[in-house]
Amino acid sequence: MPTFNAFPDRGACAQALADELAARLRQGIADNGQATLVLSGGSSPIDLFERLALIELDWSRVTVLPSDERWVATDQPESNEAALREHLLYGPGNAARLFGLYRDKGTPDDATSQLDAELRQLPRPFDAVVLGMGEDGHTASLFPDAANIEACMTSEAECVVPDREDDGPARISLSLNRLLATRSLYLLFFGKAKRGVYDAACEAGPAIEYPVRGVLHQQHVPVAVYWSD
Repeated sequence: MPTFNAFPDRGACAQALADELAARLRQGIADNGQATLVLSGGSSPIDLFERLALIELDWSRVTVLPSDERWVATDQPESNEAALREHLLYGPGNAARLFGLYRDKGTPDDATSQLDAELRQLPRPFDAVVLGMGEDGHTASLFPDAANIEACMTSEAECVVPDREDDGPARISLSLNRLLATRSLYLLFFGKAKRGVYDAACEAGPAIEYPVRGVLHQQHVPVAVYWSD
């Protein structure tokens, strides 16, 4: 099971994870001359981004990419790429390379072949992946209400497109198999409600019920949870 790290407040949680990620990136640079970091979207990791951006390391050797993306232009507030540009790529972090998932095509499905080819050019495994979790148990854009969630959870492709009836923007996500191809894996979430979802997801059951189970119950890479109320 994952290692569960609880913190007295969200700032302490974000700082501890920022320090941990910086150490992982430095190790990757020392070992391989470069490092790759995958970061989740949403509001929960913003403080993490801003703290990580200020840590001195050789950011010019770091590639950053989102775990998933809403299919909107990268200047829109819903864009995960936009959040990374605003909250991580400044100060020392401005030297990092950003690999976005959005392409100027009509739908995510129109871009999957191009993205699969481009993503295969990134170093494997990633050095670190930070995922979040929703109150429905989704992680990245692997949602339990997607009609194709079982295929998304087992796909060998680099990225997948959840088939949802949600009225928000379409989404694309790195596949579960791609997310697990990392040297270190972290799950960041806050609040009592999500703690309850996490506890339920830790119980045995189908991953399509709580897709985060695909992260919590796998044997490929240890998971460290960072949580505060």
